[in-house]
Amino acid sequence: MIKGIFGRLLLSSLAVILITVIILLFLLSYVYTSFYTSEKEKRLIKAGKEINSLTETYLERNIPKKELTKEIKGIAHRYNSEISIFPVEADKQQVNQSLEAFTSHLTEDYFTEQDINKVLKGKTVSKITSEPKINLMSVAVPLTINGKVVGGVSLHSPMYDVAAASIQLRRLSAIVIILAALIATILTYFLSKYFSRPLQDMSRVASKIAKGDFSGSVTVKSKDELGALAQSFNHMAGQLAKAEKMRKDFIANISHELRTPISFISGVLQGIDDKAFNPQEEKKYVSLSIKEIERVNGLINDMLELSRIEHGDIKLELQKVDLQELILEILAEKEPQFLKKDLRPELNFTGKTYVLADPYRIKQVILNLVGNAIKFSPPKSAIIIGIKKDLSEATVWIKDFGPGIAKEEQEYIWDRFYKIDKTRKREEGGAGLGLAITKMLVEAHKGSIGVKSELGQGSTFYFTLPLWRNEK
Repeated sequence: MIKGIFGRLLLSSLAVILITVIILLFLLSYVYTSFYTSEKEKRLIKAGKEINSLTETYLERNIPKKELTKEIKGIAHRYNSEISIFPVEADKQQVNQSLEAFTSHLTEDYFTEQDINKVLKGKTVSKITSEPKINLMSVAVPLTINGKVVGGVSLHSPMYDVAAASIQLRRLSAIVIILAALIATILTYFLSKYFSRPLQDMSRVASKIAKGDFSGSVTVKSKDELGALAQSFNHMAGQLAKAEKMRKDFIANISHELRTPISFISGVLQGIDDKAFNPQEEKKYVSLSIKEIERVNGLINDMLELSRIEHGDIKLELQKVDLQELILEILAEKEPQFLKKDLRPELNFTGKTYVLADPYRIKQVILNLVGNAIKFSPPKSAIIIGIKKDLSEATVWIKDFGPGIAKEEQEYIWDRFYKIDKTRKREEGGAGLGLAITKMLVEAHKGSIGVKSELGQGSTFYFTLPLWRNEK
């Protein structure tokens, strides 16, 4: 049983070739037979007209009867036929006396009275009669003298030549078609190999992927649909490899983020149970444990939030939002953090800018970006927040003068758990989920987000939102 793509392609192609060959043989046989039958009919009609011309000349007493007999017998031999002449009733006596040697029962044997009447009216009649051993073609043409029909000439010829020619041509056609079929089969074999190879490669790579090996890829040589499929498959394999890496990184990161606080809390509880701390130390460690629990709780909330956004489980309450007012509200909330590092906010916008957004979610986006700017800004520096708009959207940008981000790292900062500064303390650095959530929230609003940064020159984060319809 053929199960592979190659085998199925080969068998399907061979089946098509076989069916085509059989149909061609039947068609060619029919065409050849029809052609030779038609040619034989034309030749017999031509012979009948020759006899008519000779008979007309004879009846006008221009040639002797002996010569007429010789010519008609020659025609009969040349066309391999028996000839019979039949007169009309009015001229029967004259014709019988003159052409009695050529009258016979053949006409009545193979033509009906209706056929004979058609001939006597000036029409040509032909038919094929099936005999026990061979088919017989009979043709009857009018016999005319001075334009008047005085009888008819019938010719009866076996179709041996037609059958022989058809058989010979069928044999030649069969040989040619079989050779063509063999060549087509060989070509089909190699073409099936060629077309099935990418599919076989995909099957092989897919099997490796199913076992967790993402290193394989399909070789792309063509630019047709199979080539496009192979490229899509390679892209899919790459995405799966990336997803698997992200999964492993996620497990490693979440394990790291949870292991430290859990170990710390476990150690504190064990110390309290062992009465290893004095009251002052116990109060201090309990306070630190509460902070670690809050961090873990925040991490869990961030992961749940990320999961809900990814699966489209959040419902945006889109409405008219004043970006200027929202930013001023956020700066008021963040004022203690600005004061703590002696940072100064600078605003770069004038007038009102209204966007179509969910105010709670966009506030979450700006809070995260401003929080990051505060976190990475050196003391006594500025943080610039600006708004600009065009015909269809508004852009919010936040610039800090911190250490900046290397170009090779900028594309990864939106990945979950990614941290630029791996040496920062846990309580300062966060879990690395904020920018991932921020990016998804902006994209949920049909906006875009990006960063421009150079090492030592700070970073500018920006995102776009569609304008409120009356603002366009």
